[in-house]
Amino acid sequence: MKRLRLRSAASAALLLLFFAMPAAAQGKGKGLGKGKNKNPPADPQGAGAPAIPGTGVRQFGVWLDDATLSPKGRGWATFGVGYTRALFGHQWDFPSVDAGIGVSRRVQIGITAPVSHVSYLDGPGTRGVGDVYLAGKIGLIDPEAKGRSFGLALAPVIEVLSSGSVQEGADRVFWALPVTFERRFPRFRTYGTVGYFSRGAAFASGALEVPVNAKVTATATLSHTRSLEDDPLSDAQLLGSNRWDLSGGAVYFLKPNATLYASLGRTLSRLDANASSLSVGAGVSIGFQHRIGSH
Repeated sequence: MKRLRLRSAASAALLLLFFAMPAAAQGKGKGLGKGKNKNPPADPQGAGAPAIPGTGVRQFGVWLDDATLSPKGRGWATFGVGYTRALFGHQWDFPSVDAGIGVSRRVQIGITAPVSHVSYLDGPGTRGVGDVYLAGKIGLIDPEAKGRSFGLALAPVIEVLSSGSVQEGADRVFWALPVTFERRFPRFRTYGTVGYFSRGAAFASGALEVPVNAKVTATATLSHTRSLEDDPLSDAQLLGSNRWDLSGGAVYFLKPNATLYASLGRTLSRLDANASSLSVGAGVSIGFQHRIGSH
């Protein structure tokens, strides 16, 4: 029986894992200390020294997707739970929701939003709706076209940060412009994304997706993001301007339109206030068909 294609096996398993990373270091984060250093180092210049200019915050961002679009009227809804451990606390995301639908042959839309529960080591935590992402995908080269194995798409994103992710009075709405690509091989698939976040970050991410058997697909991902803004205070606090992350996961196909997923990841670069020492995610993704009238 042919499967009702979900967003992608890897996206179902790994997309929400990216959201679970500390928001101070992850564009697809949910407010775990964005704009905050809960355990700042001592004054690097000593008491009474002139103030160092800057915010003390590194802006990072990562997006990961393939170049395949859902056919018109086909959609997905993913419900997950995630846990992230950082130097200054930990975060639970439950539920994390990712949903979308194909609206035409070359366009799909989606939304991602979590409910986050953040605990800090040195004070009370927070709870509420985290950062919300409204994303589209515009197909340029269809990897599913007959005789073709390569795909390319644009994936414009609107980023709406939670009130707890920014300083009072600061902007909460930003944009990102990811470019996604995909290459299919007889026994595996690779895909990745490069782009820019308007908060001041560039990124590149890639994935290798391998079917283990008829029911299980495994995926490994590697991402890199760089903060583009000069910030002397962040330099003084020894916050790195680059971040590397590695993650892996697996999808189990329950039926043609439903999968279970689990994932695990961490930051590979130096662990500072922007890094994640452990990120774990799990959940279920459901595919559906909705009739969209033609005009």
